[in-house]
Amino acid sequence: MAHVDYLIMGVYLGLVLVIGWFAKRRMHRDEDLFLAGRSMGWLSIGLSVMVTAFSVVNYMALPTEVLANGSYVLISLPVFFLAAFVVSRFWLPVLFKKRLSSLYEYLELRYDARVRALAGVVFILWRMAWMATALYAAGMLLSKISDLDIYLVIVLAGLVATLYTGLGGMRAVMWTDCLQFFVLFGGILLGLILFMQAVGWEDFLSIASSGGRFKPFYPFDFGFFSLDPGVRISFYSGVIGVTVAFLSRYGADQVIVQRYLSARGIEQARRGIWLNAVAAFLALSFLAAFGVAVYVQAVQHGELQGITFAQLPLPQRKALALQEFIRGIRMLPPGVFGLVISGLLAATMSSIDSGINACSSSWVSDVAPGCRRESGGDRVKSLGWVYVFGLSSILLGVLLVPLVGYSRSIFVIANQIINALGSPLLALFLVGLILKRSNASGAFWGGLLGFVFSVWFSLCYQDLALHYYAVVNLLVTCLLIWGLSVICSLRKVAIDK
Repeated sequence: MAHVDYLIMGVYLGLVLVIGWFAKRRMHRDEDLFLAGRSMGWLSIGLSVMVTAFSVVNYMALPTEVLANGSYVLISLPVFFLAAFVVSRFWLPVLFKKRLSSLYEYLELRYDARVRALAGVVFILWRMAWMATALYAAGMLLSKISDLDIYLVIVLAGLVATLYTGLGGMRAVMWTDCLQFFVLFGGILLGLILFMQAVGWEDFLSIASSGGRFKPFYPFDFGFFSLDPGVRISFYSGVIGVTVAFLSRYGADQVIVQRYLSARGIEQARRGIWLNAVAAFLALSFLAAFGVAVYVQAVQHGELQGITFAQLPLPQRKALALQEFIRGIRMLPPGVFGLVISGLLAATMSSIDSGINACSSSWVSDVAPGCRRESGGDRVKSLGWVYVFGLSSILLGVLLVPLVGYSRSIFVIANQIINALGSPLLALFLVGLILKRSNASGAFWGGLLGFVFSVWFSLCYQDLALHYYAVVNLLVTCLLIWGLSVICSLRKVAIDK
């Protein structure tokens, strides 16, 4: 890294800390810590939701996925708008009508405090796994493309995110997310422009199409419409599986819903959701094009031969794709390289700060009744939990380095394991909203068994399309909640007789 790259990274880290310091002046109570005093507008909500859901896992996984396997994964992009419609039309009226302080408070109103606490615990485990994965991915990638040590990246990103989150609460998190959006988006866009200038538009189209990087769209792949559940990515798994994963993320994830609850009103939240859909669609489209441009440049330089590369086994294609992606970033000029590095840090820290704040909020509001009673009033009483969850996420990220190593696909981790674990939470909400006869005992035990099944299935079953894991976990948990609700109702009737 050149001196200018270190300077850009230092300026970025300094700015997020300054934002946290200024936000500190408006943090007077726990509602400010967790909901920014319910004062945020649509712009900050939309950009914050986008970068919160977008981590370094996406930054690395999507272009390397396109580089290795083609554009199959792009079938997921229109689902952003479908998820925005469902959440704005059906979720938000429920949230704002009841003026909830936590997403999982709805489950206590619908069922009882046990179900609310269960949802809080499941969410915290899910989000802590995601934060650890994001920190590990950032450390792994930055250690490969720069001279930064993997452990240094994990600790630095985690500590800075924890510090400004503790200083300014949700207001600091959301405004730093806005800064991180422009750093992230600017790095992607500038890197793409430079790559396109280097490869040329004609070569971009001809080499990419002859190498199959635009498949399944061009040349069209009829196998894309296969009904075989073992096909890695098909039209049906992409649409159905990603819809379930996105509804879990945008409708049942406290990290995201916390931003809706911080809005001045329901219309601000709705506009923010649609802004997120547009921003995410554009950012991921540019990132996919980034991956194609890296492929074209590698072919031009003789690093890859299109047909031969396409015929390699999948593990070898993945390894070569990651290698070429890293080489492509290294070729960026000083200054632009520093902006991309800062963008990678921004993508990481936007996930970490949000996760820390949301885990603290869920612990205080949903899991620990004693903390819930103490968290009201006109003083900030729950700040210590921010630092507990922040330091815990750093520790987990450090532990992942020797456990995961460098061989496991981050794209697989994100889709097969992390995304799938949100399905039990989505099931609790869907069953609660749709099936009026579901009861508290069925929801509690069905949700618990559904989470246990989801962990086992996502870790141990390897022969299913990546995006179907979320679908299977959702269906199984819904059936468990419904079936156990019926059994508990019949048992209660028998006891009453």
